[in-house]
Amino acid sequence: MWVDGHYYATEYLRGRTPSIPPSEFAYWSEAAQERINWKQVEVSDPIKALKRCVCAVAELLYSAEQGPKPGEVISESNAGYSWKAQEAWDKNAVEREIKSIINMRLGGTEYHGDFVSRAV
Repeated sequence: MWVDGHYYATEYLRGRTPSIPPSEFAYWSEAAQERINWKQVEVSDPIKALKRCVCAVAELLYSAEQGPKPGEVISESNAGYSWKAQEAWDKNAVEREIKSIINMRLGGTEYHGDFVSRAV
């Protein structure tokens, strides 16, 4: 694993409240690493940019999993005749965002060519 919960909490977040619970970070970090490392490149000492990329993708994947599902209403009001639905992440939107994170975090590094999302 390229990133552990300690790095996420202390280096990446630097005191901010984690969006991923510590007990779940290992799972989401590994899921992010699998999405980023589509060529299965062996990395024994990942650079800071790659670690930060894993954290950003892990947060995205966690957020998409925890968020509303397509068509799910998150708030409604009978008296005010209003309702609110939060847009759900669809698979294509998640993959586009992963690709964007990889380009932003790894663009210009030695790893950029090796770590490109499998996104459509």
